[in-house]
Amino acid sequence: MNEATPSPVEIRRLWPSDKELFRDHLLRLDPRSRHLRFGGGMSDEFLVHYAENCFGKGDLVYGAFIDGAMIGAAELRSNQPIWSEQARFGRHIHAEAAFSVEEGHRRRGVGEKLFKRILRAAANHGVETIEIVCLPENVGMQNLAKKFETHFTFEENSLIGRLTVRQPTALSLMREASADASDFGAALFDSHWRAAPEAREKRA
Repeated sequence: MNEATPSPVEIRRLWPSDKELFRDHLLRLDPRSRHLRFGGGMSDEFLVHYAENCFGKGDLVYGAFIDGAMIGAAELRSNQPIWSEQARFGRHIHAEAAFSVEEGHRRRGVGEKLFKRILRAAANHGVETIEIVCLPENVGMQNLAKKFETHFTFEENSLIGRLTVRQPTALSLMREASADASDFGAALFDSHWRAAPEAREKRA
């Protein structure tokens, strides 16, 4: 008997209306995943507060979805505003990237899809260099990053990976703007869909 074909992984940008989705994803991470992602055994309270502060002007967050359920995330965070217009004027931005995939969905190429999306977004939003901080035991993250020519050095009990982002083109900027618009529409749809049951309960 043939096994069922696994559902495809879809990647889209997350917006402030997706905060609850992002928060719930982080809360579903098992203790080891939390340790590898944040460098310690973070509490639920920490993760809730963290998710609330991941959608500022210097942040780009992407979610990985299977059958509409979010199972992974990638973050590109900077202390400088990240906007597409800055890429056109050659503004150089340094950003840190981080990734998380829930147990049971690893080794399916989810992390690689998220990494590719982060690289594309970085190029088109004016980011010049990306830094990835990971624990020495996080071999999976190191192997993933090395596929994209990330070079690691050991600094203060952590491994720091750095890579230079390619330059954007006029076509890539147009495609990024189109993708952002499409993802924003999808986020609004998801937000209304999640709110509908609550509205029906209040009317009942």
